[in-house]
Amino acid sequence: MATFDDPRKGESGVKGSAVRRDKVTVPQLRAAQPRDWQRASIEWDDFAVAATEARNHIRDVTRRLPHVWHGPAAAAAMRRLRVLLDEMTIAYRESRAAALTLDAAHDGFRLASTWLDEAESMTKTADLTLEDDGTVTVPDRDYPQNDPDAAGAARADQDNAEAVHTRAEAALTYAAEVDFHVANELERVKKAIHYSVLDDKTKAAVRDDVSGGLLMGQVLSGRGGALLPPPESDSGSGEHGSVEPTDEDRKRKNLMGFYAMWSPVEFGGTVAARNMLHYLSNTGEPLNLEVDDMLDDMPDMQADADRNVAANADAWKAQALAEYERTGKPVKMVQQTGWQGFNATSDPDWYHAVGACHYNTVAQVEVVPGPDGEPQTKIKYQVHVADRYNWDGSEGKSTEVPQLGVVTDKDMGKLHAAGLAKEFDMGGQSSVRTWEG
Repeated sequence: MATFDDPRKGESGVKGSAVRRDKVTVPQLRAAQPRDWQRASIEWDDFAVAATEARNHIRDVTRRLPHVWHGPAAAAAMRRLRVLLDEMTIAYRESRAAALTLDAAHDGFRLASTWLDEAESMTKTADLTLEDDGTVTVPDRDYPQNDPDAAGAARADQDNAEAVHTRAEAALTYAAEVDFHVANELERVKKAIHYSVLDDKTKAAVRDDVSGGLLMGQVLSGRGGALLPPPESDSGSGEHGSVEPTDEDRKRKNLMGFYAMWSPVEFGGTVAARNMLHYLSNTGEPLNLEVDDMLDDMPDMQADADRNVAANADAWKAQALAEYERTGKPVKMVQQTGWQGFNATSDPDWYHAVGACHYNTVAQVEVVPGPDGEPQTKIKYQVHVADRYNWDGSEGKSTEVPQLGVVTDKDMGKLHAAGLAKEFDMGGQSSVRTWEG
């Protein structure tokens, strides 16, 4: 989260995706063994059971210990046991998150492998060649000259090649999506190795990890109705109310509130002032962002979202067509690009309000038979935005605010630490838009 000028001193403000999306080749997908993912899921579930048993044992000890042991050593032991209790709680929940994610990966790669098997079967039947990148080669045919059936045979070859390519593209691009989403969720679990105490921030992170694991199967199934959790937010300014406020802190809060209410321009604009006032309100309640306004006010954000849809549109269509051809029924598949980083530097108000944020584009891909019997595809999408309004308290970040002078991140973060303001999550989604590409 960034506020005030563009950008602040000492801050790059760049946010990106945790994991790179790589292409998958035919040999790589052939070599993938979905059962291995399922086996790994079972192993993580076993670890979760062991962590639960350890946690229950530690909890029982913490309940009995005060009745049989007293003094400084006992107090030190209790402190260490409480840390162990938190560590085992985290281990259990993150192990479940990993198990759920790997189980979804098993289902995803199994579907991708099914599509690839169908593509390879079609190539053998039609005497075609499926290349490693999913393209299809039609061998040179020695069609007899002046043969009336030659033109029809050539058209049949082309139709078969297109059908194989659609199925192969569906398999490879879907495998890449499974790999991307699963890798991002496992990266979240990996970060949990560093968690040892269940403070508010860690509780939220662990909750999101388990939520991501629970939703992964729904996301990879294409059923929709699920949005993967956004990347973990910046560290912020620590525990709310963890230090005593000073008269200088109270004065700063009053000044910031006065100018945000009566001189929004000092904060970049009305949205930035609204967010500042919400921070100073000290409730910590989530705040809605008008994403349609963001896209309208920042054409570069709309263009970025369009580029993401364009980069995925062919793959999404291929996957929906593969299911349409396989089932013979109209298809609606819901896809998402995954969370992408965006810096709102093109509009002062939005930069002061959110700075660097993340957005995820969710699309519904529909395939229905057209009037001529040929399948028709349509893509509708929504842009979801997520961010956290906080100040990381780092040294060296500051801005010049008219009438107030130099304001530092450390000073603003101190208001949260002193219990005079409170960090909060913010986000929202755009209206449904139709992809015209």
